Amino acid sequence: MDHQKQFSPVPHVVIFPLPLQGPVNCMLKLAELFCLYDLTVTFINTDHIQGRLRSCSDVESRFEKYSNFRFQTIPDGLPEDNPRTGDEIVKLLEFMEVVSKPIFRELVTSGPLGHTSEKPVTCIVGDGIFSFAVDIAKEIGVPLVYFDTISPCGLWTYICLPKLIEAKEFPFQGDDLDAPVTSVQEMECRMRRRDLPSFYRVCKIDDPLIQMVLNEDQHLPLAQALIFNTFDDLDRGTISLMRTLGPKVYAIGPLHTHLKTRLAATNAQPASSQSLWKEDKSCIDWLDMQPNRSVIYVSIGSLATMTMCKQMEIWHGLVNSGTRFLWVQRPGSIVGLEKGIEIPEELAKATEERGCIVSWAPQEEVLAHRGIGGFLTHNGWNSTLESVVEGVPMIGWPYFVDQQVNSRYLSEVWKLGLDMKDTCDRVIIEKMVRDLMELKRGEFLQRADEMAKLAKLSVSEGPVNCMLKLAELFCFYDLQVTFLNTDYIQHRLLKYTDISGRFKQYSKRFRFETVPDGLPEDSPRTGEQLGELLDAMEAVSLPLFREIVRSGVVTCIIADGAFSFAVEVGGEFGVPVMYFDTISPCGLWSFLCANKLIESGDFPFKDNDLDAPVTSVPGMEGFLRRRDLPNFFRTSSQNDPIIQRVLKEEQQMRQSHGLIFNSFEDLEGPILSQLKTITSNVYAIGPLHTHKMTRLTAASNNNSSSNSANSIWKENKDCISWLDKQPAKSVIYVSIGSLALMAKEQFLEIWHGLANSGVRFLWVQRPGSIKALDDKTRIPKELYQATIERGCIVNWAPQEEVLAHHAIGGFLTHSGWNSTLESIVEGVPMICWPYFADQQVNSRYVGDVWKFGLDMKDTCDREIVEKMVRDVMEERKNEFLQNVDCMAKLAKASVSEGGSSYNALNRLIDDIKLMSMETS
Repeated sequence: MDHQKQFSPVPHVVIFPLPLQGPVNCMLKLAELFCLYDLTVTFINTDHIQGRLRSCSDVESRFEKYSNFRFQTIPDGLPEDNPRTGDEIVKLLEFMEVVSKPIFRELVTSGPLGHTSEKPVTCIVGDGIFSFAVDIAKEIGVPLVYFDTISPCGLWTYICLPKLIEAKEFPFQGDDLDAPVTSVQEMECRMRRRDLPSFYRVCKIDDPLIQMVLNEDQHLPLAQALIFNTFDDLDRGTISLMRTLGPKVYAIGPLHTHLKTRLAATNAQPASSQSLWKEDKSCIDWLDMQPNRSVIYVSIGSLATMTMCKQMEIWHGLVNSGTRFLWVQRPGSIVGLEKGIEIPEELAKATEERGCIVSWAPQEEVLAHRGIGGFLTHNGWNSTLESVVEGVPMIGWPYFVDQQVNSRYLSEVWKLGLDMKDTCDRVIIEKMVRDLMELKRGEFLQRADEMAKLAKLSVSEGPVNCMLKLAELFCFYDLQVTFLNTDYIQHRLLKYTDISGRFKQYSKRFRFETVPDGLPEDSPRTGEQLGELLDAMEAVSLPLFREIVRSGVVTCIIADGAFSFAVEVGGEFGVPVMYFDTISPCGLWSFLCANKLIESGDFPFKDNDLDAPVTSVPGMEGFLRRRDLPNFFRTSSQNDPIIQRVLKEEQQMRQSHGLIFNSFEDLEGPILSQLKTITSNVYAIGPLHTHKMTRLTAASNNNSSSNSANSIWKENKDCISWLDKQPAKSVIYVSIGSLALMAKEQFLEIWHGLANSGVRFLWVQRPGSIKALDDKTRIPKELYQATIERGCIVNWAPQEEVLAHHAIGGFLTHSGWNSTLESIVEGVPMICWPYFADQQVNSRYVGDVWKFGLDMKDTCDREIVEKMVRDVMEERKNEFLQNVDCMAKLAKASVSEGGSSYNALNRLIDDIKLMSMETS
């Protein structure tokens, strides 16, 4: 550890993969990503691997452009003519322990990578199987990161081997491979003996491979971190379990897509092949001539072997299925064939019309080809991920290591194809190929396409709550930000959140300023006081705001749309103003059409028929009723103060430099187009809570900023522990937000409706939200007693965390815009009971345009509540879940690199910088 003080401050990572095609391929991608971030990288290959890379790829010349990268080679101890197939792995590892380990140790201690060198190693990234790396890293005082290039679910079965032994589930008692395995956490209900790694079928604990796994189990927790080539949406449960081991866990895959994304972002040349086999690209020309999704690709990877008998069974199955196929026959992969005639002549002749056989293929390019509709695979982890990314369903025919587990997950967990393990019969192959390519094609393609979108997303990148998220994004991109809060709001933020600690990291470019709002301290500041609040602020806060702008250091003002005075102040001092209306675009558009409503005679309403259609709001003519307009339109006079404020807001917005919205194109594209008639600069940058998390997570290992709350109410996190005990999708969450109020009678009707529905519920009862209830009894005793078995009541909840919880199946909401967006992002259907402002419009969109749930506006009857809860949670559950889940994926796509909101935020930041130059 004494050497640590002598280390260069320049990070120097030594990467040492297991010398096989899959791990080397994977770690080379990680190495290139490190190089893009200016880390110094030394990549240790065996002589054999480096020789094959040199002869079969251009990887050496490719990495020449990175002056911070170099290859270092060492022997593996095996004779050059050793085939190094899967059957030889134990021998390879034994020889490396004897031959490679001492050389590696010398390299990083006293050799060219040691502490006396110009750039000594500061971190070791090694394959998880290299248990010796722990001692060597400790000896030289550097952190060790294990990168297990197999699947997390496969590795987890390794880690659970001691539990299997303790439970007497290993060694197997008897020959029944379909016997369930119950001692692998997270897999209890789906794992059979045959789904465990193939080497678990040995009959002794002292088998060399079993001992190797037990040794790896002991050493993995000693590393400082674990890296996995996967992504949360695919392996969330297993990744969570990995975090219980102790080291930090980084899921950074799919690596091949991650690298492509980063290279494209820097306009760099795309990654080239890193194959240890010479690729035959003639198969791409053949694929170009095939119909879309018509070809099944067949490959068993770089290590697996098969007998000639099995090869013939696969051939007969493919031919009998009538499907086109592209078949990779790696030299030496068929046991029992003489060298030079690995591809039987009769196979080539029989498939000449609809088959293509090559010795090796550019697999990533093949799987991305429009002609490919399925993949018969050994389920090696690289192959599985590449297929997932391209949305190609699979037939899993595993060989060894993690592949048995992967094929089970493929069929039973991810539902991306079929598991054909432990059989190689022409009849079964024919049936599975037909199922995959014809009979169940739509089902598998839909599921595979959904997961492909999530894979690509994984590598991309109320008003105060919303604007704080925007402020943090601005700080992250080096804009100077002053955040103006009222004294009341700032006090509550400091009391109930870690807001000051969170923004401390931006201390050089962020500061809070506070002004009084003009209301007495004991004002409840609910929705009913909104008009009073705005009037008070115009009298008290406006002069102070003017003084801040007068200081001369402000180059752009971003204000809530309700502050029409912002344009006047900005104009007075030559500072451009943008409005960030944190309500929905559809809600704001209905505000801005007030003049049209007056001119057409739609407003004021001429009678009490709230179901009468409204036809003068462009884009909403076919579905809008009077009751769907903001509630203040129900006034009988256009001289009403709020109506006058709305009319003024339209005039001021037309004078602004742009409008910012917490929404995204796929959700509100038509309305956003309408809003461009107000100002050409419209920036839809939402969902902001997801956007912030995506950007900050992509750029930093410090996730603290993305996880803390902006709430001005004290959150009760006990409800999360309660949710943890509930079944999936079984709980309806009930909350009417931070401003809405309800009468005691309405409160009791909702209670009766929930109780009569028989559904579990989590109910937020904000202090002061129920009129005519004594503060000391705001949760009525009878409600608490009646729902003690299946209800949970709290004063305030961490809503984003609640909606993301697996137990939540629905949301009875006031349809505030933040709540609506948060529900959409997490794929939670809604029952809408709107209160004011944009909420009436939002609820109409949820129920009749987006079809994410039901609109319960203007009623609060126990029978209707009961029926709607049952509809959302039971009767129409699948319909609503499917609709909102599709939009959830689009929401996340919008804030990923290249997505509409991602690009809009980049444009907004660029425009603000340009304004700063023009005003300076």
